[in-house]
Parts: sequence; C-alpha cells; structure tokens
Amino acid sequence: MKKMVRIKRAKDEYVSPRIYEKTPQEMFKPRVASNCEVNRTHIFRVKRQTVAIVVVPGVMASRLSNQGGETVWDPDDLGFMWDTFFRCAPEKRYEFLIENGRQVMAQGDPKILKKYPKAEERGWTGLAWDFFGKLLGGLHDWKTPLKVFLDLPVYAFGFDWVDSCRDSGKALQKFIMGIKADRVIIISHSMGGLVTRYALAEEGGEALARKVLGVVHGAQPVHGAPDAYHRAIAGTGAEGVLGRVVSEVLGPSGPHMTAIMPHAPGVLQLLPNQFYLNNRGEQAWLHIQDLDDPEMFTSYPKNDPYEEIYAKSHHKDYWGLIHGEWFQPHAEDGETIEKALRGENKSGNGGNNPGIGEQMGMFISDAKEVHSLIGPYSHPRTIQLFSNGEHTTITEVCWLARDITQHVLDAQIERYSRDDEPLRYLKDLSCVPDFNRFGKYGEVRWRDAEGALGDVVPGNALLFKLQKRIREQGLRLYLLRMTAAGEEVSGLTDDPLRHQGDGTVPLSSATAMDPEVDDWGKNLHLLPIWFGPNGECRLCTGQANHEVHASFFVDKKGDALAAVKRVVHNLCIGWLKGEFT
Repeated sequence: MKKMVRIKRAKDEYVSPRIYEKTPQEMFKPRVASNCEVNRTHIFRVKRQTVAIVVVPGVMASRLSNQGGETVWDPDDLGFMWDTFFRCAPEKRYEFLIENGRQVMAQGDPKILKKYPKAEERGWTGLAWDFFGKLLGGLHDWKTPLKVFLDLPVYAFGFDWVDSCRDSGKALQKFIMGIKADRVIIISHSMGGLVTRYALAEEGGEALARKVLGVVHGAQPVHGAPDAYHRAIAGTGAEGVLGRVVSEVLGPSGPHMTAIMPHAPGVLQLLPNQFYLNNRGEQAWLHIQDLDDPEMFTSYPKNDPYEEIYAKSHHKDYWGLIHGEWFQPHAEDGETIEKALRGENKSGNGGNNPGIGEQMGMFISDAKEVHSLIGPYSHPRTIQLFSNGEHTTITEVCWLARDITQHVLDAQIERYSRDDEPLRYLKDLSCVPDFNRFGKYGEVRWRDAEGALGDVVPGNALLFKLQKRIREQGLRLYLLRMTAAGEEVSGLTDDPLRHQGDGTVPLSSATAMDPEVDDWGKNLHLLPIWFGPNGECRLCTGQANHEVHASFFVDKKGDALAAVKRVVHNLCIGWLKGEFT
C-alpha cells in the first residue's frame, strides 16, 4: 500500500494593509465607498470628532446650595423639600433662598455617579435627576451609528434660576466655550431657552453661535407667560391633595411668592414681555372689570407691560404687581414704593443698598432690556418643540369687581362675646369666599362717594363696625378678585382656544419664534412644520407630546427624547455631509 503524502502549500505572502486616516466628513464623500475593496488591503481609520450635547434646564430645576455649601433647593430630595418648604412661612422662605446667596450644587447621588462615572465632571449633578435623568441618560446611552464617526458627550448646565438670565447667559457662554468639542448642540427647557438665547445674542455670542451646530428649545416661554403674574399674587394653583402639597412647597400664596420675587430678576423675566401675544394674537392679556358697568373692561397692556402692569403698586392700582406689604425681610408702605418708582428715593436706606421696591423697579427695567435683546433672536438652526395637551393654561387674567355693600348691611349678626359685642367677621359672609391660597386671590376695599378705592379691608374685620361706617360715612365695599385658571368670563375668555397650553406656557408663547431656515440648506424637508389653530405656519416647530410643562422631558412614552434624537441626528448628518458648517 502506498503511503499518502500531504502536499504542503506555500503560505500566502502577507500583504501589509494600507491604512487611511479619514475625517468623518471625508468618510461621507461618495468616492470613499468606490475606492474601498473587499479585502484587507485597505483599512479606513476614522479620526472621530466631538459634538457635545449641552442640556440647559428650566426654572427651579437646578439644585442649589448656599455659599456655605448647605442645600437650599433640591427637588430630588423629597424629604428635604418637605421638611424645609412645606408650610414654610414667607420670612423663612426668604431667609433660606435669598439671604445667604446661592450656587449650583456639585455633589450628586452616588448611584447615578456609579452608573455614569463622568456625570459629575460634565455638570449632571447640578440638575434635578427626576426632571432630566431620562433626557441625560437617554442621550448618553443612545445606540446610534453616528458614534462610529462622532463622540457625543452629554453635558448639563445648572444655573441659579433666581438670578438674571443675563448673568446665567454669560455663564453659559463661558461654560460652552470651555468644552473641548468641534461643535455643540444645545437642548433647553423652559427658562433655559431664555438663558440660551441671551448667551447667543449678547456680546460674544457670535463666536458661540459659530461653535453651536443647532439648538432645540423645549416648552420655552418665548415671550413669557401670564401664569408668572398670576402666581405672584395668588400663589401656585393646586388640584387634589397631591397638588396642594406641591403648591405648599412651591409657594401657596402671594406672600410666599413675593418673599422671593422682588429679589429674583430671573423670575421677573418670565412675565409676559413687550412682544407677548395671547392665543388670539392680541397684545392685551390683563382685563380689569369696570366698577360701575360689569359689561365693560379695560385691558392691558396697551403698549408696555412693564410700565402699565409690573411697575404699578398694589396699594394704588389694585391689579399692580408690586405688593409692598408682602415684602421680605421687611414690608414697605405705598408712599415709599411710589417714590422709588418715580426715582425720588435712590438708595433710600441712606447707603449704597437700594430699598426693596427700588430694587424691584430696577429688576423690572432689566427684564425689559433682556427681552429687547433676545426678543427677535434665534440661532440660524433652531427647532422649537412644545407640549400642547389638554391642560388648562392661564393665557389671560381678569380682575372682577362686585359691590357687596348690601350683603354686609343685610348680615345677621349671630355671635357675641362676653361683653355682648358682635363678633361676626367679614370673612364669614358667603359672598366673600376663601381666597389668597392655591391660585385664588381676592380682596375687599372701601370705595368713597367720588368713586375712588381705598384701603383693603381685612377678613377679620368686625361686621358691626363695617355696617356703622357704611351708614355714617356713605362708603361702599367692593369685592375685587382675580380669575382662577380655566375660569371663563362671558364674552371675554370663554373661547376654548384662550386656555390652550401646557399648563404653564400658553400655546402662543411656546410657538412664538419664527426661526430662519436658510442655514438648513438641503435638510429643509427634515424640519418639523406646525400649522396653528389660526392657520399660521411655523417651520422648525413641532408638538413633541401632550405632557404638562414640568414633565416635558419626563414623558412616559419618551416622545420628547425621540424628537431630540431625531434633531441631533439630522444636525450631525448635515454637518458631516458639509451641507452646513
């Protein structure tokens, strides 16, 4: 038998592959694919570039500590928020949030830091995880082919929402310019949109705009929201037990809100500005019922809301924003405030520190200046997303007047003290409902024979004394109250369109920007287009979900996150293809 011999083949000569280093942009050119052979003789190594994603949160969504490092605001710590702010007196609220300054917190939840090791250095710890964890984590964990070509690190910019958008915008500008990235995409929510636009529009903004590939604004109060005015006087509205708990924490009444507002330029910048239009496209959003003719209303603003509404003192114009009696750490009377508004008591304390009314007047003027700058501005590649569900929103506010003089005179005095003196109070009357908490506000004032309104009558005023004064002096009593969210006034706010919004921001303000589209080039067909209820068309505008304002990026279906991912994808692909720089 012959022995089988296996013939050894000569080894193929190893050919060292030719390695090509290509930028992501070069990899997207058609000729790269035609030159690529199906073997190992050509290897393309991508020099990955970086497009950083920066998330800018809204009001109250940044975690804050005082200058000593003690927590003063942390929505993630429910125990802290409950112990600190639930049924917290206005003066304590001022001491906690204003007196000792604020800074963004740097310490985060160890569980989050363990899962996302770079979270702290990228600023995630400054944001409330309950509000933005889904967005931050979703973008970080995003499985996208883009990451073959690009690093997509996710950053977060927490800021002091009490401070002016001017200062926060400058800080954001510095923050983004310090990120080592080829391009940056900004994702903002609510007030964060105002901060972002200021950073891009102010001095130094041109350099920043060149680095920014695009901007996505979510639920932005582009020109403010009447809800800010309503809350300043009536507190945070509430529905159900949980709603009342939330209201107690955020500020259940005007005194609780005013403890902060005169010291918070950022909050004042959320008021409807000089460009605001209601859902019907009208400038006026504040309606004052005539004291003598209930069918007649005087509407504001006619031109300037800052002069006509916000710089008005409540003691003189009852619908004015400034309530000196609620100021903290000390009240200011009407005369002091009027002098401050006229500029007659600059630095009224005798030193360099202005009085509270004077300071508030300066902050109101600053708000007007900020909005004058950012009002018409949008980045060349801007997308605005909004939530337009069936959520009753304060888009207009009415002050209603009612003569209750006869009700007071007809009251049957039933309770007596040991001295046989009547003790039935004004607040006991059925025509004077329980006001001044949870989004409701009303007051009773004297009116003289000439028709001028006088001082506010407290709820604990004794009825027999009121009756005596009415009979002897010929005065009358008027109930003045502000409409609650969703309340309809016949012929004025009974159109369903007037209540549309996300529960905080009216539809008209959330979609108020009209971004330019020229810089999108061939990608124009990728942009969302929204047609409003009045037939108006908004390019670069889309309805992301039906969530309430605060939950825009927390929606269970993840629609807002999906919308953001689509925009980021389209921005990156357009940039890689060289269709825009």
